[in-house]
Amino acid sequence: MGWLCRHCLFDRRYMPRRRDVLIRFFHHLLNSSAVGLNSHECRVLHTWLTESGARGSEAWKLDPLDTTLVRLATSTAEDKANTWIAFPTSLTVLRALRAADVDEADAGLLDAVLQHATEWETNAFNVDHRRYGTGVAYRQQILKSTDRPTFLSVLGGPFFLHRAPDPDNPEDEETTQD
Repeated sequence: MGWLCRHCLFDRRYMPRRRDVLIRFFHHLLNSSAVGLNSHECRVLHTWLTESGARGSEAWKLDPLDTTLVRLATSTAEDKANTWIAFPTSLTVLRALRAADVDEADAGLLDAVLQHATEWETNAFNVDHRRYGTGVAYRQQILKSTDRPTFLSVLGGPFFLHRAPDPDNPEDEETTQD
């Protein structure tokens, strides 16, 4: 873990930004069927949901997040180590946030996470569940199969932190040495 910067080691867990919460959603949804947030992340998400205009979104009207807001506020007040949000509720949260006022960088990341979560849910590329199951291997195969690769797809998902340069492309080697 010594190769991680201070932000990755400490700040993203104790002083998270909105972007850190979105990346947490992506990491957890790729790996499991729920998102686990600590009390600091719950505070950021609660504030974002209540102050961004997400309540007026179509996603919120179809699947109200009022109970989720109460859980987030309680987790923050009680300083809970982990609060889990199930996959369907996570999708509603992401869709509500996307419909709200967000800056360009957050919008791009939200679009990428939502695209992949929707593809995982619908299996748009008919990935064989018998071969890949429904977990990480299945979701990584969806990332490889997507028609519209996002920067998350290009990276191969959140668990491929060190991407080796393509041996056939010397340009990759130059950029990784910079």
